[in-house]
Amino acid sequence: MKLRDVAAAAAQAAAGKRMERKLARSVIVGLLAMADAGSAYAAQWTLDNGWTVAFDSTVSFGAAMRTSKTNCSFVGNDNGGCVGDAPTPLQKSNPSVFSSNLDTLRLNQDDGNLNYKRWQPVSANAQWTSDLYVKGTNGWSGLVRGVVNYDFATAHTRRTDLDPDARNFATSDPRLLDAYITKEFDVGDQQARVRVGNQVLNWGENLYIPGGINAINAIYLPSAHQPGTPLKNLFIPAPMVSASTSLGKDLGLEAFYQWKWNSFTFDAPGTFFSTSDFLGKGGRGFYIPTSAVNGALAASGLAPLPNGTIGDTGTRIVGINPATGMPYNRRLSTGELANPNTNPVGPLVGTGTFIPRGADNKPTNNGQGGMALRYKFPDSGNELGLYYYHYSEKVPFVSYQVVNTTSNPFGWQASLDYGKNRDLFGLSYNFQVGEWAIGTELSYRPRDSVAIDPTTVIDPANPYYCNALADFAVKPVGSSCRGAIDTQHYQLHLTGIHIMSPSGSFGWLLRALGASEGTLTAEGALAYYPKLRLNAGIPYAVTADYTLPTKLSAGMVLAASVTYPNIFGTRASLSPDIAVMQGIGGYSATALPGFIRGAGAAVIGATLDFKTKPETKMRLDYTHNWGGSGSNLLRDRDFVSLSMTTSF
Repeated sequence: MKLRDVAAAAAQAAAGKRMERKLARSVIVGLLAMADAGSAYAAQWTLDNGWTVAFDSTVSFGAAMRTSKTNCSFVGNDNGGCVGDAPTPLQKSNPSVFSSNLDTLRLNQDDGNLNYKRWQPVSANAQWTSDLYVKGTNGWSGLVRGVVNYDFATAHTRRTDLDPDARNFATSDPRLLDAYITKEFDVGDQQARVRVGNQVLNWGENLYIPGGINAINAIYLPSAHQPGTPLKNLFIPAPMVSASTSLGKDLGLEAFYQWKWNSFTFDAPGTFFSTSDFLGKGGRGFYIPTSAVNGALAASGLAPLPNGTIGDTGTRIVGINPATGMPYNRRLSTGELANPNTNPVGPLVGTGTFIPRGADNKPTNNGQGGMALRYKFPDSGNELGLYYYHYSEKVPFVSYQVVNTTSNPFGWQASLDYGKNRDLFGLSYNFQVGEWAIGTELSYRPRDSVAIDPTTVIDPANPYYCNALADFAVKPVGSSCRGAIDTQHYQLHLTGIHIMSPSGSFGWLLRALGASEGTLTAEGALAYYPKLRLNAGIPYAVTADYTLPTKLSAGMVLAASVTYPNIFGTRASLSPDIAVMQGIGGYSATALPGFIRGAGAAVIGATLDFKTKPETKMRLDYTHNWGGSGSNLLRDRDFVSLSMTTSF
């Protein structure tokens, strides 16, 4: 049995606990707090022709509220922040090559932080998910699943209005999920199956930590933050053909071909869980802060400008209107900040202070597929898996193009870019040690994207240079500056699951707690980048504060839950739980797994199962984040959530 199958069984006892740098942490925290929706179909009919039709729905309403104050070090100085002007780790590594401005990052990361104050609701989401399953004769079956939702709170921001596209997406995003047809048949005396359509494939042994073998399907990140959302809504079904067959009694083969590429879906910019004002639907370009202009003025011996002279569309601009000679004392639109005739520093720099966003550079739809070979040892039941697939990356990085624009001093345009034509090789093994189900896996990517920021390079001799203010070193229009380099990536996972029972080794713990059953899960992972070049003039941008990556990084997740049946003399059960994730050491070079040394989070919650028909559950969660210094943008975004879910 795969470790993930054991986890599914454990989740029943646990009543539903599951499993960009911030991206990986969001995935893990979301998995730890997501609801477990039952898979039994509530309505089922058998037709005269022998076909079976089943229909199942899950309806939920969940609300979340911010519980922590905004940390001013995560807010751009033009917006009232306290970023400071100390050199970044990247700049300190080679001051003659790099000139990174942390305030520029913060100005373009702070909308989601400033839009919601402490004790303000950040989400109030109603959601309906339905499954229609049809099973026919001769091995035919099919599944169609979709979800609709409406969030009553997320668009009620207190500072900056969401972009119309971001607002529409954050408020309601109906989606078709699984939609496939399956045919089961025999090849000789071996069983086989072919499935065509939108589907999810789970490979490998990891449970919580991303970046390993299980990377076929992209992730819909907003689902990780919507209280009451079923786990199955987190993964984006991909359009593919998959096939599996047994090759004898103990050997199995699985393969797939994906005919359309898809990517991660990110939180709408400006919403509470968004840590980038650029990434996601409705994402804008980048704004240049007053501090960056002051750096150029200081080099010319000129006095600095006050914070708020320029900024973003949420900044109350105190700079001078070039047309009237009077302070603006109001917010400026993107168009006004991009126009040198209306930008307060336009007369000084001759341009605006906005870097526009260009079209995404998406991979083609061709050439994505792979296969898995699994062998189950007949005596022990242990399973060995071998994996390979060819793919294009689903998490973007930012590249720059030199264009003919006066919206910024450098002639830059920014766009999302993706690594293409990648390979993954994997090895997994699961086994039993006493009462623990253990799974381990090793994955290897010969080429994986490591984010860099060519805008920080000031040395024209550096190969990653992409324009500076010096006239003698201007790149021609049409030049492209890729926002990533490629490196080798190894990742090792070790996962364990233990289902506690009164007669088991943890029976003493259950008795001490007065519980009837429980679950323990643990996962640790190591990420290793052997060819990472740390002293080669590369402008690494893998964290939120330009901390340099390390060749080795590690993290872990621990989770525990217990169940109390028949509480207060009723048939209802209560299942409290706790889960902790922690960056143990190092800084991952890639967005996944995204380890940050010292950064951690805890999810403390409880599920109340009313044991009624239809199945109804209530869940309460509190999420607390800590550590990681300026690299951890979630450090000041604690929240509490409450949800009610009914399946029928």
